[in-house]
Amino acid sequence: MRKRVGKILSIMVIAMVAVIVIVLVAFTAIFAKKTFQYETYINGTEVSFLSPEGASRKMLEQMNKTTLNLIFAEDKTYTCVGSYFDFELEDMEALENIISEQNKGTEDVKKYEGIEVYRVDEEKVRDYLASLSVFHETNIRAPENAYLDFDKNNHVVIKPEVYGNEIDFEEAYQYMLDALKTGTTTIDFRGITNINPSILSTDEKLVEQANSINKILSTTIHYQLPDGSTYTLDAVTMKNWVYRNEDGYYGIDIDGNLPAFVETLRQKAQYLIPSTDFNATGIGKIKVSFGRKTYATLNQEQEIERIKENLGTAKTFEWEPTYNPLPDYTNIDTYVELDISRQRVWMYVNGKCILDTPCVTGNVAGGHSTPIGIYHLTYKTRNTYLTDGETYNSFVNYWMPFNGDIGFHDADGWRSNYGGNIYLTNGSHGCVNLPKWAAKILYQNINTSIPIILYS
Repeated sequence: MRKRVGKILSIMVIAMVAVIVIVLVAFTAIFAKKTFQYETYINGTEVSFLSPEGASRKMLEQMNKTTLNLIFAEDKTYTCVGSYFDFELEDMEALENIISEQNKGTEDVKKYEGIEVYRVDEEKVRDYLASLSVFHETNIRAPENAYLDFDKNNHVVIKPEVYGNEIDFEEAYQYMLDALKTGTTTIDFRGITNINPSILSTDEKLVEQANSINKILSTTIHYQLPDGSTYTLDAVTMKNWVYRNEDGYYGIDIDGNLPAFVETLRQKAQYLIPSTDFNATGIGKIKVSFGRKTYATLNQEQEIERIKENLGTAKTFEWEPTYNPLPDYTNIDTYVELDISRQRVWMYVNGKCILDTPCVTGNVAGGHSTPIGIYHLTYKTRNTYLTDGETYNSFVNYWMPFNGDIGFHDADGWRSNYGGNIYLTNGSHGCVNLPKWAAKILYQNINTSIPIILYS
């Protein structure tokens, strides 16, 4: 009997334990569906086995007592307590969604970051940021690129870059709001700050440009001018040719500035040439006046090329200007020659004398002497009248002016003799009177490119 009672008691105990286990399992299953799994973290807060309500209370408590760190450019850091911003839970949906995903068993995620579950007092956020010195206008500095400047020797040196701390307040305000809504406790504003210049002092391109420009600025050219003065091209002048392009890099505009320098050189180097050598017929080499003002002029194109070839050598040069060549009147073979003292005209074509004739030039006694010099034909015409409107009106068959109203023409209509000393007292008004036959030959062969050389 006793054994039977014991057996019944054992069965009852086992049954009760089974019921308890079944109840516990059922309760655990129901409880698990409404709480977070073991080792679940949301925005850094552990919420294992907590319901959304319990988790929200713990997360709010943690955010309100935590210390927030705000990091800005130049490693400036500010701290404040989270409670200042009045953290509240935005809604429970995000937390409930996490439990739902965990119950589905579709993922094995236990740490959730950047979950937007909080709301804060936005005006307090704005006011707090506005109070920070990094947003005061006097403290805001944009980054500055490294750049080239001139030293006391007018050579370029690289000025180092300046790092900035420029940050837009409204962008920073929104950035902080977004961070606080996800429970971020360290907010680094450097990613939205204009800090780094785009060109550093170590930039290879900038260093190369500085070296190249300095080689040019170190080149000095001294021009020795005919008046004994010196005109110099050096760094003092060329530093004004250095420019900075829109990309922040540098160059030196030689092509744009050198022509102006050479034009000034042309003006300074120009000088008056009073006469030139000429092989006079029957006399040999003599000095002949140019008549009109004639200058030695700089060969600008050649000078520009010579300068460009030597800029960048970092050397010093002593130069004389390069002049355009003057006609070599000792070696010409086609020309008209008139010796007033001998009262004679010659014309040579390709070295052959095709005309040798006496003439009558301007009346010396009357103050009408024919001016000496080197001229060219202005034009030529046939059968015309020469007149001064008062004292004479003379018909000529051949008219060839070369110096204003002075020119060659036939004069057989009023002269029968030529040469000798007629010109001293009975000469022309300045023109060169020729026999008609001689005027015809001259007219047929002369043109505007043939020099007319008059001397005495």
